[in-house]
This record gives sequence, C-alpha cells and structure tokens, in this order.
Amino acid sequence: MKKIFLILFCFSVTLILSQETEEFSILKNTKNWKKEIIKFPIDWTPDLNVTGFEELRFSPNWADAKNDEFWSLVIAWKIDAKSILTTKEVEHNLKSYFDGLMKPNHWSKEFPNPKVTFKKDKNSSTNFTGEMTFFDGFHTGKVIIVHIKGEQFFCNKQQKNVIVFRLSPKNTEHKIWKTLEEIELDKAFCEK
Repeated sequence: MKKIFLILFCFSVTLILSQETEEFSILKNTKNWKKEIIKFPIDWTPDLNVTGFEELRFSPNWADAKNDEFWSLVIAWKIDAKSILTTKEVEHNLKSYFDGLMKPNHWSKEFPNPKVTFKKDKNSSTNFTGEMTFFDGFHTGKVIIVHIKGEQFFCNKQQKNVIVFRLSPKNTEHKIWKTLEEIELDKAFCEK
C-alpha cells in the first residue's frame, strides 16, 4: 500500500510541475537551450515595478567569455499591463532588474549601476533596439556592453504584455543574432 501511495504521490508532483512549466513557457525552445523561469515581483530587485514572470533561454556557451555566444540569451517577460510599455518604462524595468541581479557578487563591493538606452524602431511602434552597460557579476567581474533587440506584444484578452529581449555583446551584424532570432515566441503565447 505504501508503494502505491508513493508512486501516486510522485506522479502527482511530476504532473503539477510539468503543468507549471508549461504554463510559464512562452518561447519555443527549438535550440534546446537551458531554461529558467522567474516570477515577478522579485525581492532582490525592489525597483522592478511589473508583475508576472520571465522566461530566460541561455545559449550553450553564454558563460564562456572567449566564445561568440558569451552573454547571448533571450529573455521574455509576460507581465500584467493595460497596454504596451513605453520605451522609458522598459528601460527602467530592465535597468532595475540588472541592478538587483548583479549586486550580490564576489568581484567587488562597488561598481557602476547599469545603464540602458533604447530607441524605437522606425518601422514599428512595438520594436526597439539599444544597449545596456552593466557590471558582469557572474563571469568576468568587468563592465560589459550588450546590444539588445526587443519587441512587445499586447494580449488584449488577458491584459498581459509580452516583451522579448535578445542580448549579445556581439554587434547586430554578427552571426549570433541569426541564432538568437531563431528562439521565437510560441504561437499560443497569449493563451498561456
């Protein structure tokens, strides 16, 4: 009897965890990149003023400073909103996120706060490009610059905004950007 209970318990936990993973999955992982989900709000970044979650997809060599994939990743936020965010709101929230993310590190007690600048795409009111300068508290202990391509999608029925950030220190003409673009939104991202 104990074995049957244990098997049913394990099956239930697995089913619940897989449903939660599916619920918090808005990117197609055709590259089988490492995935991480973080729910908002986050205690370590009090200035982030959005509610929802983020899905991160890390390139296989994103932690290797000598590799072209270094710090190359896709971040997708699905947040509560009544409309798409302004460029300034996106800048503020991404800066706040990275400010909190890089504070606990073993490299230094003092370092510059992140700087984020975006400009809207001329051909789209929801796409933007920009750069972020921040202290790399994970891998190098140095200030780095990443280029960012972003896009927003509004899910009217759910009152959710989806923001996708593609990041890399490589300039936007580099081949890594083709790979980053291949990580796409799931077609049903508004329903999840």
